[in-house]
Amino acid sequence: MPPAMPERGLDELIAELAQARGRLQAIYAKLGHARETTLPRIGRTDDAALVVAGYLETYYTVLETFFVRVSGYFENNLPPGRWHTALLENMTLDIEGLRARVVGERNLVRLRELLRFRHFRRYYVEMEYDWARIDFLLTTLDDAHPVVLGDLEAFDAFLRDVRDRTGNG
Repeated sequence: MPPAMPERGLDELIAELAQARGRLQAIYAKLGHARETTLPRIGRTDDAALVVAGYLETYYTVLETFFVRVSGYFENNLPPGRWHTALLENMTLDIEGLRARVVGERNLVRLRELLRFRHFRRYYVEMEYDWARIDFLLTTLDDAHPVVLGDLEAFDAFLRDVRDRTGNG
């Protein structure tokens, strides 16, 4: 059984999960629209790559922000050096008596790719992108997105079950 939860904290985490899920769906839909309209219109230019790269970066950032909320709520410790990677890997853990996993093992590799790209984009500030790499990342996101939504739905059910069993909202 999970430890006593802070007052109102669990309801807030459930609300943050719903908000993150909505944002992820919106970003994915906007990226889909850009792929159907903007890319065919302007071609595989650097400008088009920047648009796609922005959506890819934002998608992972929304997901990671929710992971940070989960980690903080359940008091997971993260090493200071490579905390982004450690955070993602911690989200695959089903910690008995504390919390269910947030990310399934089958999606870990895909999400690592998106994390690496986000890191590259933020810290190496490239203005020219390799379209083969962009295509790979788009396929990675296409494969990851439905699994992310399913994992978040399962985690939402876990949170609601804990809330209902403990009476902590």
